[in-house]
Amino acid sequence: MVEVGFYSLCFGLCLALYGMIMGLYSLFRPNIGVVSSARNALIAVFICVLLSSFVMWNSIFFHDFSVKYVYEHSSVDMPPLYLFTSFWSALEGSHLLWTLLMSLIVTLSLVTVKKSNISLYPALCVAYGCSLSFMLFLTVTFSAPLTRMFPVGKFGEGMNALLQNPYMAIHPPMLFTGYCLLIVPFAYSFAALVRGGFTTEWLSTVRKWSLLAWAVLSIAIFLGGKWAYVELGWAGYWAWDPVENSSFMPWLALTAGIHTLLVTDKSGRLPRMMLFLFMLSYSLTFQGTFITRSGVISSVHSFAESNIGPAYLLWVCFLVSVSIALVFTRGNRIQGAAKSNEWRVSKESALLFTNFFLLFLLALVFIGTLLPLIVEATRGIKISIQQPFFNAFAPWIGLCLVSLLGVGNLMRWKNGKIEDPIACLLFPFIWSTAITISLAIQKNFDFKSSFIFLLVIWTCGILIMDLIYKLKILRWNGRILLKYNRPYLGALIIHIGFLFAIAGFAGNYRGISAEANLDLNQSTHFNGYTISNEGLNYNRNYNAQYIVANVKSKDEKSGEVTIINPMRSKFTNNEQWFNEIGIHSTFWHDLYIVLASFDVNNQSISLKMSFNPTVKFVWTSLVIMVLGAILSLTHRNKKRSLEVDEFGNVLGNQDSLEDLLSESIERSPLNTQFASKLVSTLLILCAIVVTLFGISGVSHAEDVKPTQLNPLMEDVAKELRCPTCQGVSILESGTLQSIAMRTEIEKQLLEGKNKPEIIKYFKESYGTWILREPDANSTLGLVIWAVPIIGFILGPVFIFMAIRRSRKNQEKENIALFEEIHLFIQKKKAEVKS
Repeated sequence: MVEVGFYSLCFGLCLALYGMIMGLYSLFRPNIGVVSSARNALIAVFICVLLSSFVMWNSIFFHDFSVKYVYEHSSVDMPPLYLFTSFWSALEGSHLLWTLLMSLIVTLSLVTVKKSNISLYPALCVAYGCSLSFMLFLTVTFSAPLTRMFPVGKFGEGMNALLQNPYMAIHPPMLFTGYCLLIVPFAYSFAALVRGGFTTEWLSTVRKWSLLAWAVLSIAIFLGGKWAYVELGWAGYWAWDPVENSSFMPWLALTAGIHTLLVTDKSGRLPRMMLFLFMLSYSLTFQGTFITRSGVISSVHSFAESNIGPAYLLWVCFLVSVSIALVFTRGNRIQGAAKSNEWRVSKESALLFTNFFLLFLLALVFIGTLLPLIVEATRGIKISIQQPFFNAFAPWIGLCLVSLLGVGNLMRWKNGKIEDPIACLLFPFIWSTAITISLAIQKNFDFKSSFIFLLVIWTCGILIMDLIYKLKILRWNGRILLKYNRPYLGALIIHIGFLFAIAGFAGNYRGISAEANLDLNQSTHFNGYTISNEGLNYNRNYNAQYIVANVKSKDEKSGEVTIINPMRSKFTNNEQWFNEIGIHSTFWHDLYIVLASFDVNNQSISLKMSFNPTVKFVWTSLVIMVLGAILSLTHRNKKRSLEVDEFGNVLGNQDSLEDLLSESIERSPLNTQFASKLVSTLLILCAIVVTLFGISGVSHAEDVKPTQLNPLMEDVAKELRCPTCQGVSILESGTLQSIAMRTEIEKQLLEGKNKPEIIKYFKESYGTWILREPDANSTLGLVIWAVPIIGFILGPVFIFMAIRRSRKNQEKENIALFEEIHLFIQKKKAEVKS
């Protein structure tokens, strides 16, 4: 049975190679029969990989420990859920899952090609066949999941303990699905460059696949953050870990690509950038696997190492090289691009600035992730680029994006006119300022929180005003808006979800942490809560045993009592104790408790407590953004959305506004009145949601911070990295080495040493690598800091200058053309007179 699965993969590899070769042949000598055979061969690849996957699952569920992968990553005592998910718990299985999902997406893409895109079949077969051939080649060589093992093992070694979590059971399939969905925009972009153009149907198809990939990839990234939040015990969800960054980079490139597609669709501009970004986003999906599996970094995400890393590195280089080569050699042949190079202050120029900040963040993450590896490989010097470095730039980029989001939505295409700017900009600003000042006084906001709060609420108000303006133009007919402008409504919801996320991220600035050692029935006060030790329990389930702490939390304001159960777990295949976090979650904040240590004999416990404001809004933002993406995907018309100019004319549509209104509803006062009331009610509900969203930025944090942690020690510890972890400081880490380093900091503080002296001590002991950010006192560190700062400042300036230059060049071209026409007319007049 196992051999059947292996030979099925080999046969699938042959089919993928055949589809690629026949597709390549058809590019030069088109033949319907050859193209059809290539298409059918690629569809059959899915059947082969599916058969092999069934064999793999059969081996896992029936504990066939003659298969090496099954023995090493499953066991007889594992829960059924994690027995199922052990399929993708390590390199070989996850690669097979990736191949299975990719072959499925390729099949769905090939059977849904529109008639107007049939001419793209040869190029699509080349792109799909090449990718599937690479994946299947690795599956039967470096990453063979069905390798036999002799002698046959017993009981099984079990899955990595960190992976036995519900969120990690879902995260990898979602992540690989998002990665695989990106192959469709990649293949269509490849085909457009080979063909030399694209159609409206092409834009519609790529838009739907890329938006679906964006939604799925967003879900995967958030699930990964949720796993880190509930499993690792450092009270955070995003540490700018290299593997986290590797999943974030394709998302950034894809987001920029979708915005560029909108510009290309509406104005015909930036077609080459659009194609390159879609190809780049797919290329970057393989970088994470290279980093994770090559062993070049130590990360909580690096669950296995193998010699497959160089193959992925070569593949990424190949894809990026092909993308760049095609864009530079074939990009100038793209048909359907804008005939004029003139740029004005308009919605497309706002999107151009948006793309700059997205791509600047992409470059920052890319360099920050790979530069330490490159410097160590070339110069033998270890440098550390971690969370503080990225956090120094990310808030500024976020604020720029939020500002562009509000103003850019109000602008028109091809001109920067904003209808009724006083009402659309000033009224939301006054409203948001009043709310911010009121709450800042009541809740003692600092300047940073107040500013973020003001900007986010102001942008929300602008989005609502933009919606009101569009409904006003359509004479308050929400049915027309819903029928023709679902992409706009979907984008509006996505952007509101993005603002929710910004508000949630901003809560990190007001987070509070503390530690406490509690004997049985002893209590401590923490940020408005009374935390009591109610004793320990022991529990066992399948392959794990748990020490459960019964922690009673009492809200000192409301008197509400909650039992929180932080735990420590130990698995049969690992002697290490792992964290199982206890969380009391409210609408406004999370009370996050980690059982740091315990003593079963006297029932004493040590707790790490964190008060995390607005965390729930981070998870809520995902739901909002995905709902917006789903609404956009339901749009069936080829045109992205209905646009009406200031004279009431419908742009890009032969029907007049009156015809559309007549088509949408019957001309009766009752229906018109009902529609108006319905729209008004929806607008009021939106206003209420935005108001609640504004209040959400407040959190119920008290003004007085607890005193369990030494603030001086905390200030020093957060700047030093854990020597054995990746992406976290010694303040957040629970390893023995980090605990020893915190103890050393406390000791030196008692000796009267200040922060620079303590930092210098650790630099001399470990090297500059122990710092979480590049050392600005060194030449290399100064360059690493200076280059992004200069780029962040000069980039928008260069774009603005380029826009002005394009207008001047267009004016010169117009003058030259006018003079040429004038000379031609004068010449003709002279010929007539003669």
